[in-house]
Amino acid sequence: MTSTLLKEKVLEENRRVHALENQLYLSRHPEQTNFFQNYIVERTLDQICLGLDRDAKILDLGCGTGYLFLRFLRRGFDVTGLDLSAEMIEVLKKSIAEKEKNRAHLSVGDVEEFFEESQKEFDLVVFSAVLHHLFDYQAVLKNSCAKLKSGTKILIFFEPLKQQVTSSLRYAFHRSLSWLDEKLYHLEMGIRNIPLLEDEYHHSDYQRQFGGIDPTDIEKILRDEKFSIVKVDKYCARRYGINAWLANRILDTQNTFNILAIKN
Repeated sequence: MTSTLLKEKVLEENRRVHALENQLYLSRHPEQTNFFQNYIVERTLDQICLGLDRDAKILDLGCGTGYLFLRFLRRGFDVTGLDLSAEMIEVLKKSIAEKEKNRAHLSVGDVEEFFEESQKEFDLVVFSAVLHHLFDYQAVLKNSCAKLKSGTKILIFFEPLKQQVTSSLRYAFHRSLSWLDEKLYHLEMGIRNIPLLEDEYHHSDYQRQFGGIDPTDIEKILRDEKFSIVKVDKYCARRYGINAWLANRILDTQNTFNILAIKN
């Protein structure tokens, strides 16, 4: 299969799978909503929002059903959301309060086309768990960053970390905790009668088959595009908050990362 055909297949698989996810997306992904991850999210947003003007314009790429979009909107910002899934955008529309609709702008499409066609300027651009879904995330990130104005902040959020095993014992505990986490997750989904879509994600979670993403690769791209790295945050995301707390506070293991940067 040529790279062009594979790229199109990855794109279509993402459309298909996220159409299946629709309104149950966050119910199927408690690793994004548990108390420990909520702490990570709020801490990250607090740091970013302190440096933004009240009239700042935010672009949320991969906004989905509103995981970060709604949080930015409730903080008073003007937010544009882009997602490949029309079904998820429809779910998000229903979650926006009437008083906030004048600051909410939603579009269906992919990241590459958006930056090729849009002339809008933003103060913060968020890649919300997007890069690992892309066939060539390096090219997309590079092209996107090249079109951003000086002073624009970029947040790359909730990406799978390509792990370096430094301790076999710690890694064994890490895998054991992951096994327990997944067992509990499958039990809960069965009790709640929520169908799982794990087998559907082979092509849509494209970069996971390579072990995730190395954040140093992203840092290099950002620096090449005249960005200064503000913060790199590495941590362990788990389905359940208590397991995430144990992984981070006791085992000190990592499987996820965020990067905040600003264009010079």
